[in-house]
Amino acid sequence: MEKATVLFFAADPVSAPPHGHGARLLLDDEVREIKLKVRTARYRDDLDFDEHWATRTDDLLLALNETAPQVVHFSGHGGTGGLVLVGADASRPHSVDAGALVRLFRVFRGDIRVVVLNACFSLPQAEAIADVVGCAIGTRTEISDRAAIVFSSSFYRAIAFGHSVGAAFEQARLALDLDLLKDRDCVELVIAPGVDPAQLFVIPPGGLNAGERRTGEGQAGRTDAGWRATTRPARARMTGGGLALVGAAAIAWKLLTAQPPCAWAGEPHPVTQPGSSGGPSELDRAKVAYQAGQYAEAFSRFRKVAQRGDPEAIGFVGAMFLHGQGIGERPDSGIHWLRVAAGKGDVRGMTELASAYLNGDGVRRSRYWAQHWLHKAANNKHSADAMRRLGSFYLAEQNYGTALTWFANAVKAGSLDALIDAGQMYEQGQGTSRNLEEAVCLYRKAAEAGSPSGMFHMGRVHENGIGVDRDYEEAAEWYWNAAEKGLPGGMRALGELYLDGRGVPRDTARAKGWFRNAEAAGRRAETIDLAAAGAT
Repeated sequence: MEKATVLFFAADPVSAPPHGHGARLLLDDEVREIKLKVRTARYRDDLDFDEHWATRTDDLLLALNETAPQVVHFSGHGGTGGLVLVGADASRPHSVDAGALVRLFRVFRGDIRVVVLNACFSLPQAEAIADVVGCAIGTRTEISDRAAIVFSSSFYRAIAFGHSVGAAFEQARLALDLDLLKDRDCVELVIAPGVDPAQLFVIPPGGLNAGERRTGEGQAGRTDAGWRATTRPARARMTGGGLALVGAAAIAWKLLTAQPPCAWAGEPHPVTQPGSSGGPSELDRAKVAYQAGQYAEAFSRFRKVAQRGDPEAIGFVGAMFLHGQGIGERPDSGIHWLRVAAGKGDVRGMTELASAYLNGDGVRRSRYWAQHWLHKAANNKHSADAMRRLGSFYLAEQNYGTALTWFANAVKAGSLDALIDAGQMYEQGQGTSRNLEEAVCLYRKAAEAGSPSGMFHMGRVHENGIGVDRDYEEAAEWYWNAAEKGLPGGMRALGELYLDGRGVPRDTARAKGWFRNAEAAGRRAETIDLAAAGAT
């Protein structure tokens, strides 16, 4: 009979004599409660607990060498320095930080589905481990003994009933809610990009030994390959022919790419602006000033409105603090205001906070929190910008099916530039065979709908003969349209055509003018040499 193994580590040197202090953690009560609840589960015989008490660092190495677990669990103390184990002298606390844990799980990744850190302030370690393992659980703040016991026992009971890691986590959080525990919101599930916790199983539906239970023929009744395929997370994997997609992403990719050329995402849904029966509000005036680049005035107006509790104004204030627009750059203040705005449901607050986590602006970089806030904005607020950013997020992770799905959602929500993002995937053959006809068709859709970037890409494909016949005059016309819309890239490209006399008469004076216009617009290309156009 095959069993899934939970490698259970426990340590409490903080309260152990002679160096310890404080109340003893109820670790033995936690194990007892877990086992009692697992005994009531349908597949209790499929789950095995390998317990290690008073854990030292070498115990981690030895146990992971001896065991190939599906779950690694730690119960004990945590903090900013990491997880607290027992020191080499068998009593003093010894902290293991996130970097060491990452290295540990890189070596012993094996077939681990999830790592559970049932310790205070363990979220940073969980975030780091999830990048390696794919899924981890940690806590944002302190967690009481009672909450730790309720959570872990409910989590493993759900696992032993054949629920996914995602469903088991939700059941455990629900158990905390039902008990009205004050720290019920501190436990977080962290997932790496491309991992779907709803498809991640320790014990699959039907159990590990379904064949044995049905036929009584022992191992002959079980298909090991089938079990392992069922339990693997929805990830992208590299094959000899490029990237093959598995799981939900593959289904989305198949549905989208099976359509005839240029029918990829349908038409963008028109975005309408709400009208107003009265005159412009203070918030409207602030936005006008912001769009005109009058940041000092805009900041002053936004702050007045923000002080009255308006979420959108709070988001603007946070972004302007973060980027130093209209006021000195103050990242800490920016992050504070953005968190308030995001908590009030402001889309700008959510997306700016996501960017801050992605780039490490004012906060420690965290792909998990960037992904978290983008999903909030996309799913709860139906933000086209957030959907497009999610597409870019997954594209950077080479999760092409999920990226394309989010670009499609963004197009339907009103984003023209998401058409261009998808077109570039087809042009470069990311996740599928290269399809230049489809790429050009998507660029044209965006351009004809008024996207300056779409106009630029139409100019680019005609200039270089990508999916169409090379036609410099056609390229010049598209670049001109993009330039008139204020796109610096269109200005630069048009200047280059005038500089070389391709599609337009050779005219260095006009070339110099377009280059300078592009520079003034703030997007001058690094490769442009104004001296080549006679600039001084």
